[in-house]
Amino acid sequence: MDPTREIEWNIVGGALIYVFLVLAGGLFVYGIARRVRLWQLGGEAARFDRLGERLTGLLSEILGQQRLRRDPFAGTAHLLIFYGFAGTLVATTLISIQEWTGIHFLRGTFYLWYSLLSDSAGLLGIVGLLMAVWRRAVARPAYLHTSLDDWFALALLLLIFVQGFAVEGIRIAVTELQQQPELARWSPGGSAVALLLQNVDAETLKALHRRLWWVHAVSAFAFIGYLAFGKLAHIFFGSLNIFSRNLGPSGRLTHPDIEATLETDPDALETLGVEKIEQLPWKSLLDLDACTNCGRCEDVCPAHMSGVALSPRKLIRDMKSHLSEVGPPLIGAPPAADDAAGEEPARAPLFGEPTGEGLQPAITEEELWGCRTCGACQQECPVYIEHVPKIIDMRRYLVMTEAKMGEETQQFLKNMDDRMHPWVGTAHDREAWFLDLDVKVLGRGDTAEYLFWVGCTGAMVDRNIEVTRAVAKVLKAGGVDFAVLGAEEACTGDPARRVGDELTYQTCTKTNIETFERYGVRKIISTCPHCFNTLKNEYPDFGGRYEVVHHTQLIAELIRSGRLKLTRGLDSLTYHDPCYLGRHNGEYDAPREILAELSTSGDIQELERSRSRSLCCGAGGGYAWMDDDPQQRINHTRVEQVKASGAETVALGCPFCMQMFEDGLAARDPQKSIRAADLAELVAEALEE
Repeated sequence: MDPTREIEWNIVGGALIYVFLVLAGGLFVYGIARRVRLWQLGGEAARFDRLGERLTGLLSEILGQQRLRRDPFAGTAHLLIFYGFAGTLVATTLISIQEWTGIHFLRGTFYLWYSLLSDSAGLLGIVGLLMAVWRRAVARPAYLHTSLDDWFALALLLLIFVQGFAVEGIRIAVTELQQQPELARWSPGGSAVALLLQNVDAETLKALHRRLWWVHAVSAFAFIGYLAFGKLAHIFFGSLNIFSRNLGPSGRLTHPDIEATLETDPDALETLGVEKIEQLPWKSLLDLDACTNCGRCEDVCPAHMSGVALSPRKLIRDMKSHLSEVGPPLIGAPPAADDAAGEEPARAPLFGEPTGEGLQPAITEEELWGCRTCGACQQECPVYIEHVPKIIDMRRYLVMTEAKMGEETQQFLKNMDDRMHPWVGTAHDREAWFLDLDVKVLGRGDTAEYLFWVGCTGAMVDRNIEVTRAVAKVLKAGGVDFAVLGAEEACTGDPARRVGDELTYQTCTKTNIETFERYGVRKIISTCPHCFNTLKNEYPDFGGRYEVVHHTQLIAELIRSGRLKLTRGLDSLTYHDPCYLGRHNGEYDAPREILAELSTSGDIQELERSRSRSLCCGAGGGYAWMDDDPQQRINHTRVEQVKASGAETVALGCPFCMQMFEDGLAARDPQKSIRAADLAELVAEALEE
């Protein structure tokens, strides 16, 4: 006789469960639909292109859960829960298929392996759930904000797994434990329960089995209905969010051409940026529902770490609550729903300054201004939420529509408008750094393969002028044909865009593109990762398409090809990954290739936070020119991490990082035991005879 079992053993009227399935399914569809309707309040977002790439990425993330496994313990727990749940779901589905089709395929060797694998999946799921309970109840990391819904989700899942083993164990105790012990062994979880019940009489077990079977069925379908409302809704919302993720560089911000928009809609200037939640694209609203409140973004946020108001987790949760509050009345309402007085009905603002009375904003302006745009939150998020674009959209409204910004922000933006660079009071112009050097200048009739984009900081800040001169020396030594723009170079606009002044950014962009076209520029070398990101990823939106290379990438290639011969080595090296080169543009290896050539041992000492988890220096998002009042300065924290590494030299690849490290080292390393140097400077020194 082939090994098998009766599917609905001891159950009468089991088909009634499909009534529960219809009810639970209807509740699930309703719960999903009510959120989808809220997303439809948002604007357009092209997130259904490149379907193959999106599907591949979704499957990779679901099956491999790479983002989740960046936290090994939590990732392992989630992986066990996921595969435990998936395995038992497949097992239950196979039972349903056999019942619907009448084809009895759960028999023989297939049935034995089915029993073993389904039980193993359930046991793994329970282990994962117990790990999750321990993490929330005992370990309790500071960034993990546990709510009643979290406990309910864990308890419901654990209850369903345990109920399943209990129902199975009772059946095995009555039908297999004594009669077919060789069959019972293929169900390890159920057999363990059966052994506990082996001394209970059969009739009592049968009565208990019938009751528990129905309780388990009701629990399972309650779970299906709950899926669209609670913590576990991320199974659907998170998957959709991963599918519709940003496939481009995370450092790329977008915005329509304001000048072109004003030609067709002169009133558009009155509402630049995002003031109301429905002005965000639908994908941004989906982000809010995809959030699992896991706190990973908060844990890696340098602003939150420094003690300022911003928490990317809280910002997303507050925006979700705001959408749930103001969204339903907007569904089906006219675009400008008026009350009897002809004014828009009062509602809580999306952001603003708390007044202590009346309708309070969901987000404070202080929170919006805390962001450094480093992208650590986005890199860590397991469901690919995009925090930074939302913050920038709201900053745009504050800056361009309300003109609400700090004095330092006003000053550097005014300087950009007046002088096309953000450095107020600088004693240098854009040509002072190369007056004693033999450097080609495009405006003087010179031509070259590459434009060396110096950048505002590289040309006007003393410490970074040293870096710029070192880059020029290295390029010459490597035989690179390059020229500069000199006085014709204007800021890329990156600082303005990151603080929300899109008008100034687009002015800078168009000015530079016109200059590039006039001189036929096609290849650009940049020492600043922010300029690199802007020129490479954002200028194409305005017609400026160039081959842009960071100086560390080019230097690595020059060394690799033998065009640069290094004659000196260094010991005790470490490297700080700039956010806009590494995390936002994925370049981690080229700088390390250079350091491997510079190091006498061929190794570098990695910092506590490196590569995609590198800690921001604190200068992004306009903070090279702005300041706040943190409990602990971000650059000081980073300097402490360098000190902890034991390295004597920290290599850099960004002028803003240089600025922040020089400040941090002065405060935290007064004995000057650590040197901050750009990679180009180290290479230039290694070229000396």
